[in-house]
Amino acid sequence: MAQVMANEGRPLRLGLIGTGVAARELHWPALRQLQEQITLVALCGRTMENVQAFASHVAETGGPVTLPCYTGWADFLDHPGLDAVLVALPATENLQISRIALAAGKHVLVEKPLAANGDEALQMLALAAAHPQLVTMVAENIRYSSALLRIKAWLDSGVAGRVYALHWQAANHMLADNRYIASGWRTDAAFPGGLLLDAGVHYSAGVQLLLGDIAEARLLTSKAATHLGAWDGASLQFTTRNGANGTLDLYFAAVGQAGFRLLLLAERGSAQFDGHTLLLHGADGSCIEEDHRSDDFGYAAEFLAFRQAIATGTATASPFAQAWQDMRVWTAALAQPGQVVQY
Repeated sequence: MAQVMANEGRPLRLGLIGTGVAARELHWPALRQLQEQITLVALCGRTMENVQAFASHVAETGGPVTLPCYTGWADFLDHPGLDAVLVALPATENLQISRIALAAGKHVLVEKPLAANGDEALQMLALAAAHPQLVTMVAENIRYSSALLRIKAWLDSGVAGRVYALHWQAANHMLADNRYIASGWRTDAAFPGGLLLDAGVHYSAGVQLLLGDIAEARLLTSKAATHLGAWDGASLQFTTRNGANGTLDLYFAAVGQAGFRLLLLAERGSAQFDGHTLLLHGADGSCIEEDHRSDDFGYAAEFLAFRQAIATGTATASPFAQAWQDMRVWTAALAQPGQVVQY
């Protein structure tokens, strides 16, 4: 069980490792809303120039006016009073920094996916098991999304009956200068899962949140561009242990496309979500329409869950073990494209 924070009422003192796109566009906007609960106390990155630029951005957007900046992990982890670290680095670095941070007695929240490959993911699980007094969690925001949690509550109520199908389509046209592609690591040989693994874990997490574990799957890959790695699209056809069937269609070279659509079919209802509007249809012809545009897709909620786990010892929805369950759907299927893989 994770050790409980000595003073549950005080803010969690969080250090950030990595000051790139994810930190700037996803994590800091969420943390900015939570400064009474979580205080950003130190930054670490590859170059002092980049770290200081991020510190200036934080100050200019309502955060601490001054933040200690580091380029060395050891000095950063020695920062006085540091409780926990957010690792917003490429997945290829999650294992190394998690090992060092846990050895230093820090709670760890790493960006998804859990690791660069299956072998490193299993080492991450071993690290978590070796440090049960510390919270080890993956920043899988989809498990904290208000829309998906609303669908889950609707399903759990029993009103919709048995789910028999889920189809999730996401298509975008990612050019070579796209900020997520320009960083390089997602298309590097050191990260063999590429875009399908990096983005795909969101969708497998969503499926397994709503329907339970995926039992088997087959991956049909595609390649339409030269700058997006080995594969730039795929259809994952799956069956869950509960007997539902579905597809995850992810395409990153889809000209003129941007966005996603989730369709869930049950015996007595259906659900649709396009990233903004959630529709819940009942067998009686009723339709509940909810606007979820004010939600940040769960980023703030996942930080609060991380703090809560540290403060009270409660479990999170995205520990390392669950993140591996979401990740292995893709690593196993990518290892045998076109073949049925059982989990």
